[in-house]
Amino acid sequence: MPQLCRPLVPRNSVPGALKRVCYFNYTSGTEFRGTHYNMKKILFSGLLFSLFTFSGCLEDSAPVNDVTITFKALYDGQPLEKYKLYDYNTYRVQFTRFNAYMANIALMNGNTPLPLSEIGWVDFTPDSAPTDKAVDVSVTFNNVPEGNYTGIRLGYGVPASLNAKQPKDFAPGHPLSRENEYWLGWGSYIFNKIEGQVDLNNNGVFDGGLIYHCGSDAVYREYLFDLPVSVKAGAAEIVVEFDLKKLFVINGAWLDLNNPYNHITSNDVADVVIAKKLMDNFDAATTVKQ
Repeated sequence: MPQLCRPLVPRNSVPGALKRVCYFNYTSGTEFRGTHYNMKKILFSGLLFSLFTFSGCLEDSAPVNDVTITFKALYDGQPLEKYKLYDYNTYRVQFTRFNAYMANIALMNGNTPLPLSEIGWVDFTPDSAPTDKAVDVSVTFNNVPEGNYTGIRLGYGVPASLNAKQPKDFAPGHPLSRENEYWLGWGSYIFNKIEGQVDLNNNGVFDGGLIYHCGSDAVYREYLFDLPVSVKAGAAEIVVEFDLKKLFVINGAWLDLNNPYNHITSNDVADVVIAKKLMDNFDAATTVKQ
């Protein structure tokens, strides 16, 4: 059943595809570094999660089970594909890259969160993928208390407490150890990267690059998605879909790419106009279901 979404924090406050599956021990908080791809021995480096240790008052005999969350990248409801021309307003665009940090993932029991992951990095368009289709990214959390939950919390980006650090502060393999996802000039991680090109005249000639690299504490967002979530043997996976068409339709209007200012997020850390528009709209671009 699709979700209802509500912001966890005020919007302006600071606060075809191949499936990849990683398994983590929920109770130990230990990251499993291997990957399994639908029985295919293909290695990608684009899935890293740091997990919470469950420290609640869970009796030894209390039932637990696995929870799998699958992240998907779409455009207009269909799996995203690199280099494919998509209709965008009256012109066309193509996308070449989409990756993102996801933080503070938790199942919700009313207003009480059950933390699953502190920080994770997902890459829908890894260079090592065998095709241009975006990969589905799945992560399985083990030993999660069984029960009926009321929703899920998702954080978009890197929370301020972690964003104050740098890749050198983390061990290799940690999601925040990635040098390419940190901008020293900003003093911030790059929360997500969406890149591509636009053909404004529909003549097959691209008129500009699209580079959306959102970052800084001012644009970190968390949203709650209200939907029934069941944790039990045989329960369906949780599916989180990001639709880039919905992301670029803001309050019912397309982000106008005839204006070159809207082609990129500014290199000036003080100019977060475009980044705020996109991060504020990620709730509308996200669908969660089980």
